[in-house]
Amino acid sequence: MVHIGNNKPAAIDYKTHLLIGIRASGEMKVIYQWSHVPKQADVQRRIDALEEVYVTFALCTPTSIMPAQVDPHKKSMAAKARGR
Repeated sequence: MVHIGNNKPAAIDYKTHLLIGIRASGEMKVIYQWSHVPKQADVQRRIDALEEVYVTFALCTPTSIMPAQVDPHKKSMAAKARGR
């Protein structure tokens, strides 16, 4: 779960900015989320404070926001398409 500065679960909208770390394996992790455009210095402070190793970082905004499925026992359309 992503948390913003006050450590409460964050709402995602089109103004959201996500700092994502990418490992050499290609694995991605959301490191931090802002509800506004962060200053470069704020982004750099978050990166500098990390103990994990990442090969690159991306500061992103969502282009699509899709709700999670309500019934956890039902397969999503994507899972059905993959045969899972």
